[in-house]
Amino acid sequence: MKALAFILVLAFTSPQGHSIDFGTDTGGNDWQVVNDDVMGGRSTSTAYLKDSGLYFSGYVSLENNGGFASVRSPYQNMDLSPYKTVTIRHRGSSRKFALSFDRHTVWYKPNYKHEFVPSEEWQETTIALKDFKESQVGRYNGETMSEDTQAKIIRMGIILYDKKAGPFTLEVDYIRFD
Repeated sequence: MKALAFILVLAFTSPQGHSIDFGTDTGGNDWQVVNDDVMGGRSTSTAYLKDSGLYFSGYVSLENNGGFASVRSPYQNMDLSPYKTVTIRHRGSSRKFALSFDRHTVWYKPNYKHEFVPSEEWQETTIALKDFKESQVGRYNGETMSEDTQAKIIRMGIILYDKKAGPFTLEVDYIRFD
C-alpha cells in the first residue's frame, strides 16, 4: 500500500516525466472507491490491482438521484506545475469517464476534469493540464486549470458520471506526467 504513495510523491517532486504504473506498482490498493451512495445513490463499484493494471468495474444506477462511480488516490500534496501533459493508458467500456484533480477535501468545492472514452483495445490519451476544466458538483464553469492551481493538487481520480445506468469496466495501465 505504501508503494503507490511513495511513487506518487516521487512523481510530483521532480520536473522529469514520471509514471504511476499500476501493472508493476503494488500500492493501488491505497486508491479508494467513492460512489454516489455517499449521497443516497445506489451505484456500486470495486477497484483492485491485477497484472494489466488498475481494474475498476461496477454498475451505475440512476436510482435515488444516483449516477456516478469513481476511484481516487489518497490525499497528498501533488505539485503538477512542472508538467505540461498527463497521459493515461486505458481500455474498457465505451462510456464517458473523466480524469480528475482535486484541490479541496470537501466534495462541493471545485475540481478539475477532462473526459475520455475508452475502447476495448489499449489506447493512450494525452491531455494538456491547462485543458482540464473546473467543475463544481458536476457542472463546468468555463475556467481551466492554471499553473498556480496545478501546484496545489491534493488528489487525483477517475470518475464515470455519464448519467447512464448499466455496467462498466476500466483498466488503467499507467498515468504518466510529462
